[in-house]
Amino acid sequence: MKLNKFTSFILMVCFFCLCLISCGFTFFKKDNNNEFNTVKTQVSQDYSVIKDSLWCVTFQLVWNDFMDKFNGGKPIEFVGGNPPIADELNKKFYTSDILSNESYYKVQDVISTKLKKQIEKDIKKKFNEKSDIIDLINWKAKNSYLFYAMLKKDFNFLYPFDELVAAPFNGSVENVKYFGIDKKSENKLKKNVDVLFYNSADEYAVKLFTKENEEIVLLRTDNDDSFENLYAYVVNNTKKDSLKKEDTIKVPNLNVDKMISYNELCGKKIKDSKYIITDAMQTIKFKMDNKGGSLKSEAALVVMKMSLLPPDLDKQRNFNFDKKFILFLKESGKDKPYYAMKVDNTEFLVKE
Repeated sequence: MKLNKFTSFILMVCFFCLCLISCGFTFFKKDNNNEFNTVKTQVSQDYSVIKDSLWCVTFQLVWNDFMDKFNGGKPIEFVGGNPPIADELNKKFYTSDILSNESYYKVQDVISTKLKKQIEKDIKKKFNEKSDIIDLINWKAKNSYLFYAMLKKDFNFLYPFDELVAAPFNGSVENVKYFGIDKKSENKLKKNVDVLFYNSADEYAVKLFTKENEEIVLLRTDNDDSFENLYAYVVNNTKKDSLKKEDTIKVPNLNVDKMISYNELCGKKIKDSKYIITDAMQTIKFKMDNKGGSLKSEAALVVMKMSLLPPDLDKQRNFNFDKKFILFLKESGKDKPYYAMKVDNTEFLVKE
C-alpha cells in the first residue's frame, strides 16, 4: 500500500512537470512568433526614456496621417484619457512641409503581404534602402491598418573638415574622435561654418553648410529645455557672423542606431471607434564625421479592430562641442528642423 501511494505521488509529480513543460513550450513558441514583442523587450527603448535625447519627424508624419484617416485631421482622443505623447503629437506642429519630396516616403493601407512587398519595392527604388522595421510587423493580422514612413538623408560638407586629435567628451574617461578647424586648418574650411551667436564661452551656436543644402545647427548650452524651445532660442538669438581668423571649432563624430517603442500609445482604444493601437515604433540611424553624414529613420503605426484583439567677443572664440550640446538638422529655406539630438555623454560618439 505504501508503495502504491509513493508510486501515485511520483506519477502526479511527473504529470505536473509535463504540464509545466508543455505550457512553457507554448509560451515561448508564441513569443517567438510575435517577433516585434521579442525585439521590443531586448532591443528597443521606450520613448519616455529617450525623448530628451533623440527626436525625428518620421513618427509625427505617420501620426498626422493617422489623425487624417481616423478623425478627419482632428486630435485623436483615447478612452480613459490621453498620455502626454498623444497630446504633443495632436498639435501637428511638424508636417511634411519641412521636407523635400525626394527625402521621404509615406504609405497607408490595410495590412497585407501585398502591402509589404509594395513598401520594399518602393523604398528600394526611391532610396536604394532596405527596411529595418518592416519584418517586425505582423503582416497576417486581419482588419488592421498600417501607417508607415521613411526619411533618408545624405549630406557632404562643402569641404571636408580636418580630423582633430581624439580627446575626452564632457569629462569622459575614454577619448572620442573629433573633427573641425584649428589654427593649422586651411582658410577655405571656414566656408563650411556660419556663427549664429556667441553669448559666452559656455553658450554659442553655429551652422554647418553642406553641398546638398542640408544645414546642421549646433547649440552649446546647459539649458535642458525641450528641443522645440531650444531651437526657437537659437532662431531668436541669431545675429549671423562668420568665423574669425583666430576662431576654432571642434565637433565629435556621431553614430546613432536606436529603435524606439511608443508603449504609452499601445493598447489604447480610440474614442468613438472600435479600433485600438497595437504597434507604434520608430528607428533612427544617424552618422556624422568630418566629411558629412547620413540619416535614416522609419516609423510605423498599426491599428486593429478591438473585436479581434486583446563673453568678450573681441578675443579668440573656441566653438568646442566637447560638452553637452544639441544638434538640429533642417533643409535650407525651411523654418523647422526634421531631426534633433542632445549629446551629453559618449553613448552616441565614436570612440578612438
